[in-house]
Amino acid sequence: MPEAEFFNRLEMQYASGLPFVAYRKPILNGSSGEVKAFLQQDDQLNNTEDFTESGFVFAPFDTSEKTILFPENASEKHIFEQVVPEEVSAPVASQKGRISEEKMSAHVQLVAKAVAALKAGEMEKVVLSRKEEVELDNPNPLKLFKELLKAYPTAFVYCWFHPKVGCWLGATPETLLKVTGTRFKTMALAGTQKYSGTMEVEWGDKEKQEQQFVTDSIVDNLKSSGVEDLEISAPYTAKAGNLLHIRSDISGKIPNSKLQISENSGTDVPRNVSAIWLNIISALHPTPAVCGLPKEKAKAFILEEENYNREFYTGFLGELNLQKNVQRSRTRRNVENLAYRAVKKETDLYVNLRCMKIENGKAVLFVGGGITKDSVPEDEWQETVNKSETMKKVLLK
Repeated sequence: MPEAEFFNRLEMQYASGLPFVAYRKPILNGSSGEVKAFLQQDDQLNNTEDFTESGFVFAPFDTSEKTILFPENASEKHIFEQVVPEEVSAPVASQKGRISEEKMSAHVQLVAKAVAALKAGEMEKVVLSRKEEVELDNPNPLKLFKELLKAYPTAFVYCWFHPKVGCWLGATPETLLKVTGTRFKTMALAGTQKYSGTMEVEWGDKEKQEQQFVTDSIVDNLKSSGVEDLEISAPYTAKAGNLLHIRSDISGKIPNSKLQISENSGTDVPRNVSAIWLNIISALHPTPAVCGLPKEKAKAFILEEENYNREFYTGFLGELNLQKNVQRSRTRRNVENLAYRAVKKETDLYVNLRCMKIENGKAVLFVGGGITKDSVPEDEWQETVNKSETMKKVLLK
């Protein structure tokens, strides 16, 4: 589909008050710039209970809240091929993005309270966030979506709308979970510094420790969920927009979802597919990079002390159980069977970072950072400022 026709169709959907999501996965290692869209054909608010459905999901930070689903079988799908851009440089900051001393003081005090709790041994790490509002000259989300597509080729970029929920956009660097068949990949991402033209940077002990916390927690939780053949890469520096992070890649195998051996009879019986999915999602979400450690204590501190509702910030979103044709090798056996392609289910979920909600002609930005007992409150404030620039690069130019 031509790009103009693609966006015209989205504009019609938005003007009609009907749900849609448009998105592009990160363009990495020669991958294509396919921009896809799910256009739900009614305004029903659908939820997934066990992640066995097919479609596009949008999950909040608070795991007690429901995950929204745009069902594949109730949605019109479109796609166009984006011309791959070069990353744009950040403009000079605008005065309309400045933050009040009062808000800065409140966040510094919040971090100081967390550091005291960490030093007292109540937690190992907690991730604290804040929001800020930016006035928009043109609040059209599809215009902003086009800007995000140009600015962040290596991020998962999206525009999501439901009339009963609201409108969200983002450009997130972090994968929650990627599954093809029975193989899965995820990542541990933590630590932040501004990109200054080189990937050869030094990381402090605080950032290294934070990233190791994240990696260890994800691996331990995945082992508990029953996955197999776990492999963990060494930490390395990764670029996302105008920021750098420390990243480790984690991969493994999901146990065969069709069969398991019955302890009583020793025979093959159907495995509970929904239980496997729920265990894996529970093991990964919310990650230590957006919540903290131990998970439940950190989450309780966040819900009690942040004094605002994160909603879908630090939740997750993406494709769920979509069919993918995989080219198979043309061996003699395959030729004889005329089986050149295998159909597999693919899931591609991303943590909802570097995001904003469009509301009353404003963009509400959400930014945060990991806090440990060695954190300096004023430095943590500056980290949230650096992260907010990732979105302001588009909003304030």
